[in-house]
Amino acid sequence: MLALPQVAKSKVALPCSALDNMRLVLLGPPSAGKGTQASLLSQRFDILHLATGDILREAVAAGSSLGKKAKKFMDTGALVPDAIVIGLLEGKMKSTQSQTGFILDGFPRNVDQAKQLEEFTDLDLVLCIEVDPNRLVERATGRRSCKNCGAIYHVRYNPPKQLGICDKCGGPLFLRDDDNEEIVRKRLRTYEDQTKPVIQYYESIGKLKYVEGEGSIEDVQKKLLDAIVEQWPQLKDAAYGPMPVKKPVVSTPPKPSPQPSQQPRPQHGQGAPHGGGGRSHRGGRGRGRRGRYFGKPGSKGPNKP
Repeated sequence: MLALPQVAKSKVALPCSALDNMRLVLLGPPSAGKGTQASLLSQRFDILHLATGDILREAVAAGSSLGKKAKKFMDTGALVPDAIVIGLLEGKMKSTQSQTGFILDGFPRNVDQAKQLEEFTDLDLVLCIEVDPNRLVERATGRRSCKNCGAIYHVRYNPPKQLGICDKCGGPLFLRDDDNEEIVRKRLRTYEDQTKPVIQYYESIGKLKYVEGEGSIEDVQKKLLDAIVEQWPQLKDAAYGPMPVKKPVVSTPPKPSPQPSQQPRPQHGQGAPHGGGGRSHRGGRGRGRRGRYFGKPGSKGPNKP
């Protein structure tokens, strides 16, 4: 196993905030809706949503040192070693110091990862979504995806208006290979074997809360918020109030450059207006004047927020 980076010995200290540096982990079996729920919590409390899969892909695309190491394993379909994942995760946290907190989506997956995570950050609360395995199989095997636009439907809970046809683009719907029953049940067994010890570990140190995952997205979100408010009663208004809407970032348009006065060009053999000697249209001092009006190459553009 690769050695952990030396930088992992010091804990990441995120700045204090009104949300008390909320540091969450969201665990749950495949198809439990972790990604959707983590995204909603991230938006509501303005905290960073950390999904290891996204972090790995970002690192590979950026060509970082750890990203190159991760790519070698990802290209062969092998699991990326814990040391690389932990190193990337810590780097992501340190590069987002302006964030008020974070929610880890589906990580850690084993006790070793959980203990390594504690070397550089402290967790406040671990939320574990519980769903009956048979219901998870039903969710996954009933899922249909559009080949064209990627829209997702469910034959029972969110069916398209026309069987097998996407409502948005009219493309064909299909069942993904990893959504067949045999593969789904295998993933559930793997989750049970690998993640159950993690759940027991967090339960033993008093940081775990179970959340029943049956019902609609809104129902499960309400149960997660109830668990958070139970932990932090002061967040009641933030938890149950309107969902914050992030304002789009709008660049300030540049001020229009002043234009030179439009003077009629002197005809050949005539003097220029205002005694210019006809030189403003040939070069020399005329170019200098244009430089003052239109700016030099590389001059400051639109203000950035």
